[in-house]
Amino acid sequence: MASGVATIKRYFFMITDWVIYMSSTHLVIADFLKKRGSNEETMEAMELYGFCTAMAICPVKCKQTQILESVFGEEAELSISDTDRFFQILGQLTSELDRSFNEEEGIQQDINFPEDTESLADWCTGFMTAHFLAEEQWFVRHEQEVSELLLPVMLASGLFDDEPDFLEMLRDEKLVDDMVTQIPEVLLELYLLFHTTDEK
Repeated sequence: MASGVATIKRYFFMITDWVIYMSSTHLVIADFLKKRGSNEETMEAMELYGFCTAMAICPVKCKQTQILESVFGEEAELSISDTDRFFQILGQLTSELDRSFNEEEGIQQDINFPEDTESLADWCTGFMTAHFLAEEQWFVRHEQEVSELLLPVMLASGLFDDEPDFLEMLRDEKLVDDMVTQIPEVLLELYLLFHTTDEK
């Protein structure tokens, strides 16, 4: 299993070059989370980036309370003005990510990424958190294809490391190599599945 984890870390910088679309909004959201997050359950900025990427890929309607609990924890208390500001920033970030999927270069990185090998796992954890909020809506169409495409993100998140199937995959370094390097392509394929009208 160690070799698989090492592989995920080895590909960290290459993956984040493609996956993480960094902008001035990132700095705003990171500052907001730092100042308003009142407990250990508050997401890191990179988790929220993954969260917003999932929302850009599969735009589903979630209750504000669900989103706030996912990002800040169940005990979080935000003022009305802070809540309004948060959803304004969240909408802006999600829109930026949505636009990035439609650029010729795809998702890109505008500023230097922090040298932190845990950030890929954080990003994938945030992505899966948003997915779980509206899991049924992700599988309304193309259930089998969506399930398969999500596997690399699930693997890199570390959320499923105790499950037998994932333990077996983590022992296979070549398989982990292949799956983790597929994440940028997987994101685009997922986006197209949800944003392309089926031909009749």
